[in-house]
Amino acid sequence: MEETYFIICNSDGDTTVTEMTKTELLRAIEENYWGDKGILDTCPRDDTNYWGDNIIIIKGKVVCPEPEQVVTKYKID
Repeated sequence: MEETYFIICNSDGDTTVTEMTKTELLRAIEENYWGDKGILDTCPRDDTNYWGDNIIIIKGKVVCPEPEQVVTKYKID
């Protein structure tokens, strides 16, 4: 299975998130898909509106927390 990447792009105050495979991402970079945007090398904590016209690439997968049922048991001697 090919690795997954998430590209977060900020442009003119609009933020988009795109999921791509490694092959798709490399092709998009070679084709200058995002234009002259810079690629951030760290994840800023700020609102994306303060990123300027930049993108950030994150490698990984989407996870969703699943609830666990916890039972409390009491014992008296």
